[in-house]
Amino acid sequence: MAEKGDVPIKIDVFGIASLDGYVIRFIAPISADAILDKMPFVLRGRFSFGAKEYWTIPGLGLREGTNPKSTREVEVGDLVYNPKTDELMIIMKHILLANKVNKIGKITSDLEPLQNARNGLNTKIYKV
Repeated sequence: MAEKGDVPIKIDVFGIASLDGYVIRFIAPISADAILDKMPFVLRGRFSFGAKEYWTIPGLGLREGTNPKSTREVEVGDLVYNPKTDELMIIMKHILLANKVNKIGKITSDLEPLQNARNGLNTKIYKV
C-alpha cells in the first residue's frame, strides 16, 4: 500500500500492458530522486537472459551507488535500480540477484500481461 510520501508512477510497455506503481523515496533517496528527475523517459526493455525473472530497462545514465539498505533478495513486484549495470528492473519472481540493488518502488498491477512481452519493446515510465 502506498504511503503519503510515495510518488505514483505508470509504466507502459507498448502494446502489452500498462502497469501502476509507486516510488518509495525513503528506502534509497538518492537513486529514487535521480530516477524521478529523469521521468518521463522511454527506453527499450527486455527480459533477463533466457529466463523471465525480471523485465529490465538498461541505459538510464545514472550510476548511483548502493546504499546501506541495498539487498540481493527481491520480491515479486519490486521496482529496483541496479547501480552496477545501470538498469531499472521490474521483478517478476522471488529471486536472489548476483549483486546488491537499490529497491526504489513497488508495482501494484498484475504482472501477468508482461509475460507476453518480447525483448526490445519500448517502455515508457512517467509520474502520474
